[in-house]
Amino acid sequence: MILKEILGNVKDFDTKGKAIDKVKISADDRLKRVVRLTSDNGVDIGINLSTETILKDGDVLAEDENSVFVLECLPQDVLVIKPEDIVTMAFAAHSIGNRHAPAVFEQGAMIIEYDYLIAQWLDEHNIPFTRENLVVSNPLKHASHHH
Repeated sequence: MILKEILGNVKDFDTKGKAIDKVKISADDRLKRVVRLTSDNGVDIGINLSTETILKDGDVLAEDENSVFVLECLPQDVLVIKPEDIVTMAFAAHSIGNRHAPAVFEQGAMIIEYDYLIAQWLDEHNIPFTRENLVVSNPLKHASHHH
């Protein structure tokens, strides 16, 4: 089955007593416009979306007579940076941004992909952070930059 659009999110979708067939997707695959996945029950699913679509946890990909195919975003290894004040957050965001590390800001924290060098830098500057496995709302996309 080839899909060109998301039908909605499972929390707002009437499953009508149908089985939920999970379709797991990695953070890297969430960044792709065209991807081939397999559901937990072995159904092959091709996704070919417009470039502005962001795949989210719980997206309903399709349904048939028996099942609703629901996207399950797999967690990724991230650093959750929560400085104690705005000045430290600005310093951390500026410094990490200079390394062109992709970041999202959620729940009062800066979240980046795990990088041991950045973790070491945060330790050296006494900036509070934790290493976690999370599903972020927007996938971390590397920003290319040429000097």
